[in-house]
Amino acid sequence: MNSLKFSEIYFTEDAEGLPLTEKIFALFKSAEKIALESAKELCFAPQNSPEEVTRAKKALFLTVKKNNFIEKCPGTAGHLCCNYFVAKNILGCPADCSYCYLQAYLNTRAITVFVNTADFLRDFEDAASGQTLRIGTGEFSDSLLMDSVLDVNKNLIEICSRTNSLLELKTKSADVAGLLKLNHRERTVMAWSLNPSALAETEETGAASPLKRISAAAAAAENGYPVAFHFDPLIYFENWEKAYEELIERLFSKISPEHIAWISLGALRYDPAIKAVIYSRFPDSKILCGEFIRGNDGKQRYLKYIRMEMFSKIRAMLEKHGKNMSIYLCMESPEMWKQSFGKLPSDIPRLDSIFKT
Repeated sequence: MNSLKFSEIYFTEDAEGLPLTEKIFALFKSAEKIALESAKELCFAPQNSPEEVTRAKKALFLTVKKNNFIEKCPGTAGHLCCNYFVAKNILGCPADCSYCYLQAYLNTRAITVFVNTADFLRDFEDAASGQTLRIGTGEFSDSLLMDSVLDVNKNLIEICSRTNSLLELKTKSADVAGLLKLNHRERTVMAWSLNPSALAETEETGAASPLKRISAAAAAAENGYPVAFHFDPLIYFENWEKAYEELIERLFSKISPEHIAWISLGALRYDPAIKAVIYSRFPDSKILCGEFIRGNDGKQRYLKYIRMEMFSKIRAMLEKHGKNMSIYLCMESPEMWKQSFGKLPSDIPRLDSIFKT
């Protein structure tokens, strides 16, 4: 919590007086408090500017969400979807990764926190209890970086411990101490995004180092949590094979394959609108220097042969440590599955729990 600093806190009238609002006001006493009539007052206009994206990292917007806390990931037309559900109690992230799609996706000049926590927890429990789902909180924010403020993960873990659903807490944080001793009944998967240290140092500002993330994952596994890893985005750069192989070797020196619930692979992809933002905010970044082509979904993606090479080689590096891990591609076409895995997920029985509806 000590690393979190906010200079402005905006709030709507319906958020005023709620317990989480009062807690945030008390935690960040020096931040300017600004009342708003509507969220529209914080919208980027006409589009996200680099300066305002940067400013948004140091501002909070407290408001009430009326419905749709839990939504199915919309996926991408023509690409295979892993039937993931997204829990939305916060939009925006205090970390600052150069490649983060939220820089172009979100249109509010602050990290949005929905402070009606009781409504969120009710909707989460209804969704998790109603059917067997994989639900994650790390799609529109980091699952752990704000939890010292929101203090919601222990409630989500407790809810899922009573259901057949799985909660995924996806993070680049290493702060797991407060969650280790909870009665999770293996219904919560602690998950980490990973890239080699050379990339993390330059492209993942505000995140724990990859080695600290791996150590946190080891602690979670020792306390009975299933763990997962997301090599997403995979980034193509000089000597990428050596860098990823060293990272994977370090990972399996700390984590046994039997503790791993799943591993996803996803190559760098981005909306063309984010390009100018990245160049302006991260002038030393080289992540956009590769060979890209516009895909059917409108996103810029590495050329097919590059993606196929990366997926095939990373998969081989992983499977050297265990052949029965659930490794899957994120947001890729059936063609890419066949070229890099030799088959579709429907032909891989251990992926049934992820891809079967």
